[in-house]
Amino acid sequence: MTDTTPDKAPAAAEPPATDESDGHTEVERVTPRAILIVFCATMCTAMYAFTWNSVSVALPYMQGTFSATTDQIAWVIIAYVIGASVVTGCVGWLSARFGRKQLFLFSIVGFIVTLVGCGMATTLWEEVFWRFAQGIIAAPLIPIGQSIAVAAFPRDRHGQAVSLWALGFVSANVISPVIGGILIEDWGWQWIFFFSIPAGVIGLIMSWFLVPWTPPEKKPMEWLGFTSLVVGIGTLQLMLARGERLEWFSSGEIMIEATIAAVALYVFITHTIIGKDTFIDGKLFLNRNFAMGQTFIFFIGAVMFLPLILLPLLLQQLGGYPALETGYLMLPRGLGSICGLLMMAQLRDRIDPRPLLMLGVIGIAWPAWEMGHWTADVRPWDVSWTTFIQGLAAGFIWAPLNTLTLSRLERRVQDQGFALFYLIFDVGSAIGTAAVIGVQAHYTQVNHEELNSFVHPFNEILRYPALADVWDTGSAVGLATLQGEISRQASMIGFNNAFMVIAIVMAALLPFILLFRNPKYYDKLDHRS
Repeated sequence: MTDTTPDKAPAAAEPPATDESDGHTEVERVTPRAILIVFCATMCTAMYAFTWNSVSVALPYMQGTFSATTDQIAWVIIAYVIGASVVTGCVGWLSARFGRKQLFLFSIVGFIVTLVGCGMATTLWEEVFWRFAQGIIAAPLIPIGQSIAVAAFPRDRHGQAVSLWALGFVSANVISPVIGGILIEDWGWQWIFFFSIPAGVIGLIMSWFLVPWTPPEKKPMEWLGFTSLVVGIGTLQLMLARGERLEWFSSGEIMIEATIAAVALYVFITHTIIGKDTFIDGKLFLNRNFAMGQTFIFFIGAVMFLPLILLPLLLQQLGGYPALETGYLMLPRGLGSICGLLMMAQLRDRIDPRPLLMLGVIGIAWPAWEMGHWTADVRPWDVSWTTFIQGLAAGFIWAPLNTLTLSRLERRVQDQGFALFYLIFDVGSAIGTAAVIGVQAHYTQVNHEELNSFVHPFNEILRYPALADVWDTGSAVGLATLQGEISRQASMIGFNNAFMVIAIVMAALLPFILLFRNPKYYDKLDHRS
């Protein structure tokens, strides 16, 4: 029978030592050096998250600078996503081949260089080139950053390490639109790139002196698995990024990309299952929590962060809120995330993470259900309390799910596990965004046609004195006003349905939480071995 229990070699990864004389457990202390290592890893991954989210705010300004069409400027995002997705699946091999610390330092240096290149680009295609390079070079920052943070703390404090790391990562995702908006208005879009350079330099210096050196392994490249994974993920991301603009499978390009992605991923999966010494160690999936976690993180990635995309569109297009005020209305989610992750840092290593994960899933589903009943005249309070609860819930999901999925992997495949975790998250995010945005667009069109059917001379509602003056169907101005309101309400129904999809998907995940094992189960196996 294959042994899938964690390695016991590194002292920091061992379960707490037990004093047989009194039956008490001696808990390893967290050193100041360990705290500084976690802070360093957190700052570097927060820098990554800030840049990623700020670019979406800057796209309209970049479009004007480069005199680009909407389809052309979208390549600033597409190029980055493709580059990052291709490399994320390879992070485990790269870390083993060159060393964890060495790869992390290389990514930080490369990220700083690409920040300068992005900020100084004078043409669209220069910007696209630097963004593609940024995606490739920066991809290891998140999985390796989290792996470094977890390895710095003793095993009984892994939950604390993940919570502190996620605190910076998730908060940077939420506050970046506000900071990005201020930088763009006062200094120009180039400063969303220049702003992160000092943090990168500080992170590089701290990593050089604090992060433990890891010896590289002479691990040969397994070319079939590597090539099929890179081609499959790359073409899948390209298809998802281009699909909405090309009307999906009515386009020959999308059909070709879908076919290549399906064949390449089929080859990768079957080869990983039946092959020997494969690019991704198939034994990872013998750990039930890891296998369950991959399915779970796919759906979490698909819907959990969609409100961050949908809400700014709703507030600006329908609610009439300016961009900066919209950014401020998103801040409660950041505050909720900070509160949730700080609570997790205290609770998660003391109790079973599964009930906490269940609370987090409910905390995303319930506000999304409430959002599904909003009207177009949405009030600031409606946005504030729902986004705060969803931010709080994000902390309750992110930290426990990391513990359940990743905290008891074998040491030798730990970096592979982290990389796959984020690769599946990225793919889920791409598919979920395309699907839910498609739902919103579809129902907007359907309801626009449905509401138009009520505009006729025999509709008694249009004859009410309060409405007849505003929506006078006998005048061009009245008809234009009526059509504007119909478009507004149809779009709102589309947003309502998109929020409902988020609520339903999250609620459907609740029973599957019961299939996870408490991480202490793996500690018992480790102790018996």
